[in-house]
Amino acid sequence: MVDLPNVERASENLQFIRRTLEAAGQFTAVPGKAVALVGGVALVGAGINQVVTGAPWQDPVHPHPALDVWGCVLAISMALIVVGIRRKTLVMNIPLQMPLIRKLLWSLCPALFVGAVLTNLAVHEGQLAWLPAIWLGCYGAAVASAGQVSIAPLRILGVCLLAAAAGAAVTPAHLGLTWISLGFGWMHVFVGAYIAWRYHG
Repeated sequence: MVDLPNVERASENLQFIRRTLEAAGQFTAVPGKAVALVGGVALVGAGINQVVTGAPWQDPVHPHPALDVWGCVLAISMALIVVGIRRKTLVMNIPLQMPLIRKLLWSLCPALFVGAVLTNLAVHEGQLAWLPAIWLGCYGAAVASAGQVSIAPLRILGVCLLAAAAGAAVTPAHLGLTWISLGFGWMHVFVGAYIAWRYHG
């Protein structure tokens, strides 16, 4: 006679081992809902720039209120992603492996560091019209690189962001908020919704 409880227990153990091995090689706990929310936060930030503060490059003498908006967008977005990752790992029962986290950070951080340096340079030199291309380009490079150790939609998002950066670089400065809304806003909303649908949340 086959001991059914033991068979079920063995099956659960095998599934846990499989999920653990997958997590060790690929970061699958990308929170689609959180990514979509990040897009919504970016659209709110762009709306505040449009209606209240103006874009940073519209008033190069006093850009700080507009830049502060994007600082808040960045902080809120990071919090949403961290909380989303934590919740998804708990739901999927996939432990966060430190080697994989280090690999993901090594993929993300260099391009983000370059973005921070170039942003600081653009602000100090008064070349604020470069910001949409800098932000979209460096962030897109980071996401595309991180996609090499994660799910395919991240790579697609990264490439789309790079295309938006190229568009921002060759079009007039007054279209900067349009490109930012497209890249940081709508692309994240659509890709996040797809991830939530296709990758279970």
